[in-house]
Order: sequence, then structure tokens, then C-alpha cells
Amino acid sequence: MPDIIIPIALFGAFVLVSAQVARLFSNISLNRTLREALRSDPSSVPTLAERLDARQPWADALIGWIFIALAAGIVLTSLFEDPDERRQMLQASIIPLLIGIVVIFYVRWAKAEAANAQPPSRPAPRIRPKSRKAS
Repeated sequence: MPDIIIPIALFGAFVLVSAQVARLFSNISLNRTLREALRSDPSSVPTLAERLDARQPWADALIGWIFIALAAGIVLTSLFEDPDERRQMLQASIIPLLIGIVVIFYVRWAKAEAANAQPPSRPAPRIRPKSRKAS
């Protein structure tokens, strides 16, 4: 059984690290665009700033679907094994299946929560005049 769990864990780590690296490069590109906009057209900065931490709606769900596909691959591969190994592989396929389902349900729940949440209102910044000390 551990000989199946270790590759699943390595695959999961690879998927998660790849997703974070892709997000990092996306944010680097957007930050570069934001700096160039600050120099050339400062009026477009608020629109770009809103996109700074915005993610594609499918980005997190894709990770869940990848884990579900891994589970399906393990199940299909187990069909060609002897009964004892098949049972172990089917048991091992439950782990990525559950991870994928939990990720997809979390993404849907978070999307519903974000839709129900109202953006917090920010008070206008106060600019205080500098006080002059009497000498």
C-alpha cells in the first residue's frame, strides 16, 4: 500500500506546486503591467489593482478535477492487475478521489460565499494638515 501512496503524494505535491508557480508568474506579469500603467496612464491603475488577486474561476476547480482524473486512472489501471493488487489500488484511489471532491465542493462553496458577501465600505482617507510648531 505505501508503494501506491507515495506516488499519489508526489503527484499531489507536483500539481499544487505547479498551480502556485503558475499563479506566481501571472501575478508577476500583472505587477509589471501595473508599474507600467502607473508611469504612463495612472487612471487605469484602479482597474488593474482589482485584478491583482483575482483568480480565474476554474483555477482551483481544475486542481480538483486533476485529482479526480488521477483516481480514475488508478481505477482503470487496477483492472489489469491481479485481485489482491486490484483491491489495494482501488483503496488507494479513494484518497485522490476524496481530495478532488473536497476541492471542487470548497470552490463552489467559496464562490457562493463570495457572491453573498458585500464588499466592505472603506471610509475616505483623511488628510490632515501638517501642524506648525510655534518657535
